[in-house]
Amino acid sequence: MVGYRHRSRGGPDRIGAEGQGGFVYGTTPHAPEAERQDAFADTGVSRALSLAATLIDAAPVGLSKAEIRERVEHYRPEGETSREAFEQQFNRDKRTLRRLGIDITSLGSEDEGRDGHGGDHDFRYVIDPEAHGLPPLRIPADEVIALRHAELLWSGTRAQAAIRQAAGALTALQASEPAGDRAAAASTADPEAAQVPGALPPPASVRLGLADDHVLDHLGTLADSLTTAAVAFTYSPRGRHRAQQRRTVPLGVGSRGGWYLVGHDLDRDAVRVYRLDRIRGDITRLTAPDDSIRTVLEQIADGRIDPPQVTREQLETLGPAHGTETVELEADADVAATFLPHARHDPVSSEASHDEAVRLTVETTLHDSFLGKIAVALPRVRVLSGERLTALVRRHLEAVRRAHRDSPVPAEELRAPRTSTTNDAGAKIARVMSMAAYLHATGGARASDLLERYSITPRQLHRDLLSLQQSAAFDSAQFGHYIDIDPELPLTRRVFEKQLLAEDPVIRIALPGPRLQDTLGRPLRLTAPQALSVLIALEGLIASQDPDTEPVRQAAARLRDRIRAIVPAELDATAAELSVAWQSADEFGHEAVLREALDGEHAVELLYEDVQNRRTRRVVDPVTLLHDGARTYLRAWCRSVEGERNFLLGRVLDLTPMPDTPLSDQARALATEPARRPEVPRRRDDELVILRFAPSAAADADAWAPVREVWGEDGARTVEVALRSGSIAVDLALRSGGDVTVLQPEELAGEVVRRAERGLAALGDGVSSSVEYPGGQTKGRTP
Repeated sequence: MVGYRHRSRGGPDRIGAEGQGGFVYGTTPHAPEAERQDAFADTGVSRALSLAATLIDAAPVGLSKAEIRERVEHYRPEGETSREAFEQQFNRDKRTLRRLGIDITSLGSEDEGRDGHGGDHDFRYVIDPEAHGLPPLRIPADEVIALRHAELLWSGTRAQAAIRQAAGALTALQASEPAGDRAAAASTADPEAAQVPGALPPPASVRLGLADDHVLDHLGTLADSLTTAAVAFTYSPRGRHRAQQRRTVPLGVGSRGGWYLVGHDLDRDAVRVYRLDRIRGDITRLTAPDDSIRTVLEQIADGRIDPPQVTREQLETLGPAHGTETVELEADADVAATFLPHARHDPVSSEASHDEAVRLTVETTLHDSFLGKIAVALPRVRVLSGERLTALVRRHLEAVRRAHRDSPVPAEELRAPRTSTTNDAGAKIARVMSMAAYLHATGGARASDLLERYSITPRQLHRDLLSLQQSAAFDSAQFGHYIDIDPELPLTRRVFEKQLLAEDPVIRIALPGPRLQDTLGRPLRLTAPQALSVLIALEGLIASQDPDTEPVRQAAARLRDRIRAIVPAELDATAAELSVAWQSADEFGHEAVLREALDGEHAVELLYEDVQNRRTRRVVDPVTLLHDGARTYLRAWCRSVEGERNFLLGRVLDLTPMPDTPLSDQARALATEPARRPEVPRRRDDELVILRFAPSAAADADAWAPVREVWGEDGARTVEVALRSGSIAVDLALRSGGDVTVLQPEELAGEVVRRAERGLAALGDGVSSSVEYPGGQTKGRTP
């Protein structure tokens, strides 16, 4: 019998459990006899997995609490394990398993005593083997490819882990199908892709940055409350320095370059739109409804409020906040190139008093980005006509000056940013159970595949495999039916990492008995974060209009429908109302030219203005278009520096195709490597600058890779960043309209104020900063 061992009353007889002494390991060729064990199983993981396996094996009768404590090795009553410690461990394991979608049900009287007895008969815990894990789901090869594309969309570490684990579960189901079914599925798609689902052809465009961890948390909370309850949260509106409390009945969610909640604001008795990345802290469900909540819920119930329609109408209003206007600009020669891409026709030299000035006619949406560009260039650019533009820039600069004069000093010291962890107890247990199902379904996988699939270190893989090896189902005779791992695992990290991983063997698993093979061999049901992460990512793929992704979009739509059929009803309802639309960040129309270059496999020449406002002409080989949220980059091989570079399309001032210059071998090699999110480059001599991001812009600080940070009680975020030059911070503050304040060095903060005052003086005093927008439109739709 696989893994069949009697439980040792003196402690585990299977080596590898943490806290059981330093066993000498000398029975395999992987380790010399002199080496002592320094690698151990995670007791909490083995205990929870053993609890699940034992309850599955005891179905349908189940076990009382006393029987669980007596049977499961890690709950043994001997030694120092007190009743209180057992209660804490058992209750924690129950909560964790239930949170992971493992349905532990109860039989018997609710009057359970601490000894596990009560009522007319024992109170018993049961896991129904039939209800455990994902139901059968066949995923054709083209949908597996869509799932791999979906993994690229998330930018948060926990979100990435959630979708990767969900993808692992779904593809493990695919691998467990009979060979004939897999062959039939493969016949509908590319055979090579079917054999190696992770091997994708190099895409011409890749979408990244659909959302981050905080947004995923918020969407998970809202999934339980859409149109059925009211929620409360702390919100940071644009232009406010302090966060405010909001109470609303959620009507719908959607993405328009950022994620938004549409809700009926209870305190204003009106529909409002909230940006999810401006919500500070958690969203909480209001459990005691008042008259205002009941009124809105009744209007939803009787059809007077149509949540999907209201959500669509509100999301459609998002976008440029000020309409379109044609303006006349005059720019000095050194800054004219910055505005040339905006010009409606060829510029003309000005005969005005400014030597070498260029006059431009510009049609603009007056978006904040354009206002910021004018604010940075003043007084070297002059607004000759356009009263609304002048008024908006004036207000923009007044906010910059006011923010720097009134900006508070952070009360707390800055600390290293806290990164999201995917290694809490629940995540570890879910990963190990997913790994067991994957190894069982595939018949084994190489160690390198497990490292990549689960994004873990060699040390964590070693610990996970030892944890599996220490897990068992325990019967009434206290015999353990253990999980076996092949090859035998060395018990020293050095041998595992230097010898076993170097050999990269196929890791195989043997689950004990038919029942556990049928249950633990199936992937876990998708948790709410996993299901949402997959469904949202698939919606993002479906919403993409990239011409080269049509097959992927079609496959994503089919896979979305399959997954919606197996998730809980409230998640299905949320998924049905998800609305994702990608905002175009191609303000100068470069994408069409670059797509032709990608299709024609030839180089382009571009005039590029970097973050320090330096302009260079470069010949580059296009590799991929990267859509990272609202930004679009050209990933290319730069012939000037002979290396990979990412060029923000909004900074490409001129673009010339070179159809007679084929792509270099370096570019073709780069195209075979996976795309990564563009990161802020750092050098040893970078200047450290401390910036304060207002509550409404706190999420934008991530793009600058903070070295240290602190969050204020008002929702503002103060960060220390490393920049090539202090002028970058000055320009950032001027572009932000008061959302970003330079705190240190003080001379840079003073430079921001001086630049803002020079710009205000250049605008003159003739135009009020009080602006009327066309058609009753107000700046922004979020309160």
